[in-house]
Amino acid sequence: MCAQCLAAVSCFALGAAGAAAQTWRTIDASRQLRDTSAISVRLEYGAGTLELRPTTGSSLYQMNVRYDAERSEPISRYDASARSLTLGVRSHGMHLRGGNNQTGSMHAELSNRVPMDLSIELGAVEADIQLGGLRLTDLTVKSGAADVAVRFDQPNPDRVRSMTLEVGAASLKLVRAGNSGVERVNANVGVGALDLDLGGDLTHDVEVSGSLAMGSFTLRVPRDVGVSVDASTFLADFDKTGLVKRGDLWYTPGYEEARRHVRVRVKAFLGGFTVVRDAR
Repeated sequence: MCAQCLAAVSCFALGAAGAAAQTWRTIDASRQLRDTSAISVRLEYGAGTLELRPTTGSSLYQMNVRYDAERSEPISRYDASARSLTLGVRSHGMHLRGGNNQTGSMHAELSNRVPMDLSIELGAVEADIQLGGLRLTDLTVKSGAADVAVRFDQPNPDRVRSMTLEVGAASLKLVRAGNSGVERVNANVGVGALDLDLGGDLTHDVEVSGSLAMGSFTLRVPRDVGVSVDASTFLADFDKTGLVKRGDLWYTPGYEEARRHVRVRVKAFLGGFTVVRDAR
C-alpha cells in the first residue's frame, strides 16, 4: 500500500461573545506515485484561499489544508480500482468563514507524470491555479462566488479533449489556455464574468460553445487566428468590433487564410460577449 500521511498540527480554539467557537487545524496529506496510468481527479473547496500547482516529485499529490474542524472536514480519498482521487474540504454547514476574519486555506500539488481528467469545484474561494505542464486530458472548472485565475504557463504534454467552464456569480479567468491543447470548450455563465484567453501554443482548431444569462464572456485569441461567430442574442450585447458579417456568421478579416481557426457558437440573454484579438 502506498504511504499516506495525515498529520494534524497547530490546533487552537477561538471564541467570542455571541459567536460559535472555532477549532482550526492544519493537515498535510500525500500519496506516493506508484502507477502512471490515467486517473480521474476531483478537487472541491467551499471557502477560503486555494493554490494548485503541478509537481515533478515522487508524489501523486501533496496537500496542506487549514480548516475549521467545527464546520468542515478535509477530503483525501484514493480509489485504486477506479483510478480516482478526491481532494479538498467539505463543509458541514452553510459557511466555512468564521469570526475574527479567520479563513481556511488549501495548497495542493498534482503530479505532472500522470494523464488526468481534472474536475475543480469551488464555492466562495480566491484561487490561484497553475495547470501548465500537467498531463490533462479533460478539464472541468465550476465556480460559485469565486475569484479564480487559471494559468497554463507551460504546454500540456497531452491534449485537453473537452474543457467545461461553469461560472455562477464568479470571476473566472483562464490565461494562455492555448497551451492546454484544448479541442472543445463548453462555457455556461450565470451572472459572473468569464475571461478565456486562448493564447500560448495553439496548434489546432478549437470549437467554443457558450451560454450566457446575465454575465459576460470575453474570448481572447492570438491575432493570427481566424475566428467565426454564430451568435444568438436577446437583449444582450455582442461586440462586433473588427468582425465582418457574411450570411448569418461574423468573421475576423482573413479568416480563410488563417492557419488556425476558433469557431464560436454563443447564446446570450441579458449578457455580453466580446472577441478580442491579442497581438501575442
